[in-house]
Amino acid sequence: MKEMKLKLYNTQKRKKELFVPNHPDKVGLYSCGPTTYDFLHVGNARALVVGDLINRVLKEFGYNVTFVRNFTDVDDKIIKRANERGIGAVEHAQEFINECLKDMEELEMIPATHTPKVSEHMQDIIDLVQSLIAKGHAYETEGEVFFHVPSFEGYGKLSKKDLDSLEHGIRVEVDQRKKHPSDFVLWKPSKEGEPAWDSPWGKGRPGWHIECSAMSKHYLGDTLDIHHGGVDLIFPHHENEIAQSEAANSCSYCNCWVHNEFLNFGTEKMSKSLGNVVTIRSFIEKFSGMILRNILLSAHYRSRLEWSDEVVKKAMQDVERIHQFVKDIKAADIRSEEADEKTLAQIQDAYDKFRYELSNDINTSGAMAQFFSFLRDVRRDLLKENTLPSNTMIPIMDMIQLVQRTLGLIHDDPEQVLNRLQEIKKEMALEKGSLLPEEVEKLLEERKEARATKDWTTADKIRDTFQEKGIEVKDNPDGTTTWFYR
Repeated sequence: MKEMKLKLYNTQKRKKELFVPNHPDKVGLYSCGPTTYDFLHVGNARALVVGDLINRVLKEFGYNVTFVRNFTDVDDKIIKRANERGIGAVEHAQEFINECLKDMEELEMIPATHTPKVSEHMQDIIDLVQSLIAKGHAYETEGEVFFHVPSFEGYGKLSKKDLDSLEHGIRVEVDQRKKHPSDFVLWKPSKEGEPAWDSPWGKGRPGWHIECSAMSKHYLGDTLDIHHGGVDLIFPHHENEIAQSEAANSCSYCNCWVHNEFLNFGTEKMSKSLGNVVTIRSFIEKFSGMILRNILLSAHYRSRLEWSDEVVKKAMQDVERIHQFVKDIKAADIRSEEADEKTLAQIQDAYDKFRYELSNDINTSGAMAQFFSFLRDVRRDLLKENTLPSNTMIPIMDMIQLVQRTLGLIHDDPEQVLNRLQEIKKEMALEKGSLLPEEVEKLLEERKEARATKDWTTADKIRDTFQEKGIEVKDNPDGTTTWFYR
């Protein structure tokens, strides 16, 4: 196996660069997690799966990863939903954290090292705010604490926004209590019906941005190796994280910023405010987590991903092709002949090319193209009558396991995935007016009788019915017939 160095696109530098962690072989990775006020939509799933992908790839390249993904369980939307239900905000959020964890499991995500919640880190947040006040970067007025943006000289270095050019007061009225229009809230008094925590400034709750600075510092220290999130978080959330963390800690906050692009529904970004929402749960129930994961990793994480029926159909085909291949490989017998050195070198080359694509800013589309080429070549050149050359099984399984551990696109039980795909195809076909299984079996019997009596007109008519109804029929060499929904 060739030694490869990992390169990542650093948003702050606007270029790909060699990844070098703060400590050899150890990586601190922080990913902005979801706000748990409702079931998550598939747009949220892209950030979740990309965070999981980064964690997997870092492990593949030999790093000991401490992966932190938070849950925001204190938020205006959470409070609103909880009040509508007549329960506590933290209780409401916990219900949807539990639902989110179920979705993550269906998406084949491996557990993060730590999954902190805002409500459990109030003292960390308060301590950080106090530090900022003590250093002259924050101020309190009427029980509310603001970060004073002009006090931090490097503001705008991630988003490349110039503080002087930022426009204020266009969408909302500028708070006259602020020293500068760009100043943002670190702590605010809680209103009636809102959760509240004791603080030096009275009962209240944190602003949004401070939570990630406090939790990342708690688990990963002052300087992160990698901070991940969606491109929509670059400004103001991540810009503000940098300002408050570096102002408090007097050192660099993060060495490498990694951001994934949007998932678009049609021509618009998918979001609940636009109404064009497919929840992770509803998609998984109709299709599967494996199909959704395939969709989300089919394009490079920095490319916009367009959601469409065609994309779903393509993912179904890819998932079926992959798992049928794995099933056939696992079921193959070993034949006595051995493959030559050239063939073994080609298998190793495919393995190395797959890893190279991952090393090149985690290029999942390029990696999967390499895997599908490998799959085609193995079927064409090595898999003969359900047998493999004796010295190829181990390197072929090595490749399968590489895809499984890095991309999470191969299930431990391929038969289970293939059976689920047939169920999905059946449901989709029946929705379009296809035949029930018993109707197919009845027609197959009629077709068999028509063929036996050389009634080709009837046999052809039944064939055309199958074609029209999306039924694929295969006549096997042993005289049996199998069929499936296309």
